[in-house]
Amino acid sequence: MPNQPAYRQVAVQGKFVRSPSLSMRWIDSPDGSCRFCFLAKKRNGNAVYRNKCRRVLRPLFFGMVPAIEKPVWAMVIVNDPSDVMTPDRLRESALKIFRKMEWKVPEGGSENACEG
Repeated sequence: MPNQPAYRQVAVQGKFVRSPSLSMRWIDSPDGSCRFCFLAKKRNGNAVYRNKCRRVLRPLFFGMVPAIEKPVWAMVIVNDPSDVMTPDRLRESALKIFRKMEWKVPEGGSENACEG
């Protein structure tokens, strides 16, 4: 998102979607492009954990952009603490959010993105 008022707009006015490990607040895009921000709170883990969450989620969500018919601005929040989080668990939660949002996962696309 381009600036702090945009974050605030999504946080205050956004609709809410949840999965076991993630929460997502989103609004319809005012500028016609998809924008995502990824938040992992300090209370959930150290900087290494928070950065790992972002590295796993970025390719999944940005890989979905071609399949999103109506662009959104979204704030994706990691709910899991570091002791229970695994990359596979984050991927499963992201796929559940994609299904709830009715975003079609491209063949061989986001499900296989960022393995490892």
